[in-house]
Amino acid sequence: MDLFVRASGPVDAPAIVFLHGGIMSGWTWNPVVARLPHYRCLVPDLPQYGRSFQAGPFEMGRAAGMVAELIRARVETGRAHVVGYSLGAQVGVQLLATEPHLVDRAVLSSTVVNTLPAVQLTRKLAGMFARTAALRWLLINRYWDAGYAVQNESYEQDARLNAGAHFAHIAESSAGFTIPAGLQKSFAPSLFVTGTGEMRALHRCAALLARSMPHGVDRVATGMRHDWPLHHPDLFARVADAWLTGGRLPAELAARPVRGRQGRRHGRSRR
Repeated sequence: MDLFVRASGPVDAPAIVFLHGGIMSGWTWNPVVARLPHYRCLVPDLPQYGRSFQAGPFEMGRAAGMVAELIRARVETGRAHVVGYSLGAQVGVQLLATEPHLVDRAVLSSTVVNTLPAVQLTRKLAGMFARTAALRWLLINRYWDAGYAVQNESYEQDARLNAGAHFAHIAESSAGFTIPAGLQKSFAPSLFVTGTGEMRALHRCAALLARSMPHGVDRVATGMRHDWPLHHPDLFARVADAWLTGGRLPAELAARPVRGRQGRRHGRSRR
């Protein structure tokens, strides 16, 4: 079964595939897409999300494979930029590793990779926690926007994931995601972004991913939290446009300080 895709923009323009986060489906990219009318924007609902609910269950490698097929089928040049957030950023990393020839450039925000020695235990614990009402309460109260609920019918479709059994294996897949084999051979210039208000673990993940790629760069978005692509679409669109065109990144993005020093890539020219 193919993924449901929202398409907009000139068919002959450079293509961007937007990959959504783990709580809501592709419609959440609408404010960003609206600010990038000069691109061909393709926004799929990932397997088990939104209008691709029947294409589930979600699995990281399978999701990346379906995105790869989308690019092959819907992009005339056979290559696209990839923009991902949270779970979608993980899918983007998997795609960069397994199908590097399909990606021109990538912007990936808040990408989690598991660097712990007990990956399987982490997966199991994440699945158990995802089945609890406590996690669903935390996710809904921290990330759901009441304005979205009354303005968008897709909210109800996304709410299906609030059932623990549906969400548990997604949580397991995300929590068990490690740096995939082959990422070091992906030459697509890739920007890994986290907000300064995010957990330190996410900052370490971004730095590690950037070091794992020949043209990887990590930056921090000043004053931003985990959900900044959704709540600050103008800034996010400017970041994406600058990176995808090889332009200067907005001043709100800074090089990452590391142990009192500027990060490994501070001062290096943008690719």
